[in-house]
Amino acid sequence: MTKIITIGLTYLVFFLCLSGCESSDNKATESPSTDIRAELAQRKTNPYLSYEHNLSIQLEKDALAIKYKALTDHCAADRDNNCTILESELSSGNYNYGKIKVRITPAGVEQFLTLAGNGGEITSESTSVEDLSTQIFDTEKRIKLLQTYQTDLLELQKQAKANIDSLIKVSHEIASVQSQLEDLSGNNQALMQRVNMDIINVRLSSYSENSFWQPIADSLDDFKSNLAEGIAGAITGIAYLVPWTIVLILMFMMTRFFWRKLRARP
Repeated sequence: MTKIITIGLTYLVFFLCLSGCESSDNKATESPSTDIRAELAQRKTNPYLSYEHNLSIQLEKDALAIKYKALTDHCAADRDNNCTILESELSSGNYNYGKIKVRITPAGVEQFLTLAGNGGEITSESTSVEDLSTQIFDTEKRIKLLQTYQTDLLELQKQAKANIDSLIKVSHEIASVQSQLEDLSGNNQALMQRVNMDIINVRLSSYSENSFWQPIADSLDDFKSNLAEGIAGAITGIAYLVPWTIVLILMFMMTRFFWRKLRARP
């Protein structure tokens, strides 16, 4: 009986260790914590919210360029979610840095953020929400008022055919109203795009180098440019000194000449 209990306890400890290892592995590959359910519920309550997601990730120096290419390639290939790269930047050298800004439908946000976060350390993550309902409602209201006004002007245009002056004034007003309608329609489309599409900002950075020789290697890499700048500065300084040196020599010779003249007098 004691042997059976001992074997059972051994298996129990073994399975607990396995579950602990699995949980630690899951934690190591943890993706960005996007509360998609809360966002979906909020979108249903107010469909005029504009979302912008910000994610900062630290990677190994060699992995940064690979991650940058993976994200840009993913966005270019994601036609289902209409992903568009709005801004991208990759800087290499002493400090590796990458920045990607994309516009994408809400359905593709989680997949993009998960791809960005895998294999790196998430240093910061945030989501900002802007309520555009007031702006959209005001724009739509102004569009309806202008459309009603445009209809009335078209009726007046028909009645003013006999009066040339009135016809010119009405036609000019119709053109002005049409121009305002086009501007408002463009603004409304831009606002609706911000509502229907999310913005994602991903910032990639590399871990700082901890090697003892790294600062020395960086200094040797910059030696040529620093030497050139030093020589250029020295030449510039000599160029400034040459005229003043000539002036000082002339003044010294003139002073010496007059001093000898004064001493030569009896």
